[in-house]
Amino acid sequence: MSSSKRRAPLSIDFMIVGAATAFRLCQAGHRVRVLDKASGPNRRAGGTHLPPNATKVLVDWGFKDELLKHGLSTRASTFISIDTGEVIGCLEWKEDVLQETGADYMVIRYRDLHDMLYRAAVKAGARITYNATVTKVHANPARVELQDGTIIKADMVIGADGPRSTVREAVVGWPSEEVPEGHSAYVAIIPRDVLQNDPELSDLTRFHEDRPSYPIWTGDSRHVIAFTVAGGTEFAIHAFLPDSEVDGIGDQDGWDVTVPRELLPFHFEPKLQRLLDIPATYQRVRLFQRECAEEWTDESGRLLLMGEAAHPLYVSPYELRTPIGNINYPQPCVLQSCSMQIEDAEVLGTLFSRLRAWDQLPHLAEAFQELREPRTRAIYAKETKAFDTVWVGPGPHRDARDQALHSMLVEGHKGWDETKMRWQWDEICEVFGYNARDAAEDWWVMWGMLRERSITREGHCPSSYTVPFCMGATVTHYAEPVVLRN
Repeated sequence: MSSSKRRAPLSIDFMIVGAATAFRLCQAGHRVRVLDKASGPNRRAGGTHLPPNATKVLVDWGFKDELLKHGLSTRASTFISIDTGEVIGCLEWKEDVLQETGADYMVIRYRDLHDMLYRAAVKAGARITYNATVTKVHANPARVELQDGTIIKADMVIGADGPRSTVREAVVGWPSEEVPEGHSAYVAIIPRDVLQNDPELSDLTRFHEDRPSYPIWTGDSRHVIAFTVAGGTEFAIHAFLPDSEVDGIGDQDGWDVTVPRELLPFHFEPKLQRLLDIPATYQRVRLFQRECAEEWTDESGRLLLMGEAAHPLYVSPYELRTPIGNINYPQPCVLQSCSMQIEDAEVLGTLFSRLRAWDQLPHLAEAFQELREPRTRAIYAKETKAFDTVWVGPGPHRDARDQALHSMLVEGHKGWDETKMRWQWDEICEVFGYNARDAAEDWWVMWGMLRERSITREGHCPSSYTVPFCMGATVTHYAEPVVLRN
């Protein structure tokens, strides 16, 4: 097909996975169009963690300077009783161990990360259309229908449109199922300049370069994670509460749902209480239990799922051995793991940089699921256990957890020997040491090149192809990619 007849791949929704995928596909030489039902660029509150497996990808993409400008390094999480304010212990990542992962561990304001990827995607050539609600998705030929009746064609549609994905329904044949977990996250940002008259809170929220850490207040079926963002000028709060204790707000959830502070039952230790009383409103997102899609692509390979449209997300876990068994602690990302979405984009971009003919597409789309499904399933399984540990009630399990965290705090003051360093590396290498690009390149060397050589030996001449497109929360490969987002 001549270049003049190529259609742009569509991407539906423009959240982190949509923005990252649009950028990465453009970088790989594809033309991308993004469809987002939102009225404009994302304005979600709160922050997110960028563990080494995410920062190494972003640095490879050329974002090192922006990460240093907007993000802050972190090396530990301090666990505090949500009821008494007593420091329970500390979970620390040693500098020498983190260096082995190949990248830094950072926290960043969600908006800064999104805007960084948004600007890069636009600069790379992605076309972004807002107020574009996709109601139907079709394959053969790949196309989407908008709420106003407009039909947009593409070579491929990539569904990055979140857990309630329109593209997922087109791929698997029915809507995704979800069961309320029973908790919601309440998110807000506090400008640190409003804390000038409260020295205690000012010190709590300050970024301490000599001891870069963030607090986790833990209690019975509730916890609060907070950290400094925006170069040290703001403090991001993420409070998790049981839905059964919050009255008057119904079942609505999403980043466009705000809840007045007076409706939230914050009855915690005094310092945390003062902090939580500052925001007038919070954004609310409910937690759900969801299943991974059985198939991430249709038979033609022209419809593809990624991000939460394909697999569920919570946080990223860390496992700690104790006398009563292993304990999982939540890592920096809160509610949604941006690192998994960034990994998705890198794997897809690396695979599709090898796309030379459309008959490769089903093979590459299946490879994406083959690479990403085991990884995301393993992370999600650990994430689910992490909440149970943070929310543990009084009893032997909490006592063992507290003892393990206190021991970590004491050992940190004493200094770690090589044996302890090796132990920590063994614990985190699977999560932090993962390299998304290497995983995709290894697959290509092992299986992709083998297939290409086989085709060449058989004298098959690959058919011509047009460039894929990405759709927001879903990525649609048409002549140019389209990304669809929630």
